[in-house]
Amino acid sequence: MRRLLLGLVSAASLVACSGTIDTGEVAPAAGTGGAGGATAGAGGSGGAGAGAGTNGTGGATGGATGSGGTSAGTNATGGSGGSSGGAGVPGGGAGSTGAASGVGGSSGSSAATGGSAGMELPTTLAPRIKKTGVTVPAGVKEGVQNWSIWGRRDLVISPVFTAPLASCKTLVCYTSGDEDAPTAHVVRLNADDTLDTALVTEAGFECRGLAATPTGEFGVLLWNDESDADPPVDVIALHRYSADGTAVGATPLVNEDNHPTDFGIGESRVDYGDGRYGAYYHVHSLSGHEGDTLKWVDAASGAEDTGWDWGCSHSMSNVLRYNEGAGEFLSACVTDCYPGTDGSNFETDSLGGVYAGRNDKVMDVAAGCNGDVAGELGSGALSPTGWKLVFNAHQAPAVLGQDSYDETSMNQDIGFASVAGDGTPGSVVWLTSTSAINEMDSSIALYQPTGSPEQYLVGWVEEDGEVYRLGIVDPAGTMVEAAIDVTATVQWGRRDDPFRTHYDGDVVWAWFDQAGSTTLNVARVESGVAYTCQ
Repeated sequence: MRRLLLGLVSAASLVACSGTIDTGEVAPAAGTGGAGGATAGAGGSGGAGAGAGTNGTGGATGGATGSGGTSAGTNATGGSGGSSGGAGVPGGGAGSTGAASGVGGSSGSSAATGGSAGMELPTTLAPRIKKTGVTVPAGVKEGVQNWSIWGRRDLVISPVFTAPLASCKTLVCYTSGDEDAPTAHVVRLNADDTLDTALVTEAGFECRGLAATPTGEFGVLLWNDESDADPPVDVIALHRYSADGTAVGATPLVNEDNHPTDFGIGESRVDYGDGRYGAYYHVHSLSGHEGDTLKWVDAASGAEDTGWDWGCSHSMSNVLRYNEGAGEFLSACVTDCYPGTDGSNFETDSLGGVYAGRNDKVMDVAAGCNGDVAGELGSGALSPTGWKLVFNAHQAPAVLGQDSYDETSMNQDIGFASVAGDGTPGSVVWLTSTSAINEMDSSIALYQPTGSPEQYLVGWVEEDGEVYRLGIVDPAGTMVEAAIDVTATVQWGRRDDPFRTHYDGDVVWAWFDQAGSTTLNVARVESGVAYTCQ
């Protein structure tokens, strides 16, 4: 019942925000550069205008009159010892065929130390893919309904976050229990993807993000939602832990005029770089609008800083990644309204978009300034000096207004865009052009097997879970190996931004098949790169 009520409240607030702006409010202006990266964030009902510029919140009255807006804030892999190959994945795409059995890995060290001595890889992608099932301490929590393509959809499973360690091990954070009694867990996997140990168990919290330092310390974004309390408790904090799971400190993340009330709107993301954690998540303002905030937490001291207290309006899906080569964080958002919409006549003028760096448009998408939007971010990969973004959107030109989305001509395809180290996005390259199929839940990670040039593993899902595909693209988004059907072997979560490049060059991620399951599935696409565990 509580989830239903939250969904109704979220939907009502978005509808309320589609009214007319007060004459005293301003249209969006160009934002000033900010600390670290650009915004992305939670979809939801922000008020009418999102003016960029200096930190602060624009006043407005939403609600029944639908007026009001909010001004934006300042824009402001260790490898395993060689393992025997698993069963080949059925071929597809360009006609590649999975081998009858995977190629055996070369000898290496134990799961805890050493690393990969390198291996001779199969020539095609399919037999490089393997999956390991791991029994974890508690069953995963059910997911929520969230805003998606022109409406809402069920995310099925609560988010699962993966963070590679230089020790060749991998951290995974997930939530068990239910919405009234959640528990956040961090488990550590060995280099062979078997369970090493359960590091963290935090009762009363949901896991909303995970990132690790090169030396093994890690940070977890934990959210405590007690809407039945009087007054309601909606606390989010970045908890820091030593490499062995010992609690080091917790930094509550606080804004004066907003806080995270639910994640049926938007998302939460965490990454680490330059001695700090970045936390980027949905917030609900005291005036009744939906937005996002970007926070920094010093990894050593726990000191908090604010990138911005109010970001994209509305921010419907997002990404946050740090690139050491560029020395910058990048955030990206899909918005259903600002900064793309000109003015406040949403019925006829609403326009959404995919944005890198908050104000740097990748492309326009149909949207309604009311939660309806025809695009969705998937994932961001680190390139040598920037990033690669993948998302689903429509190739047909965007049309203004709340009736702008035509499913017959605006089916969802997978887009790819490069973003330079200074945040400048390049042109969109379409990885799919399937007029009869809607693709979604895309992900991407740098994947350079031994002897290969710069290239990326990409994945997407057809028709909300019917078919999962993996392929390889070059830095320009040209297919190097056509996407194959891997549904029978590996899958991934909805809107999880799952793929991560491990220290040995393998690509890893984790997921659960269904709510309540205690079997954590771990996928690994082997690279054959020699690596010594740290």
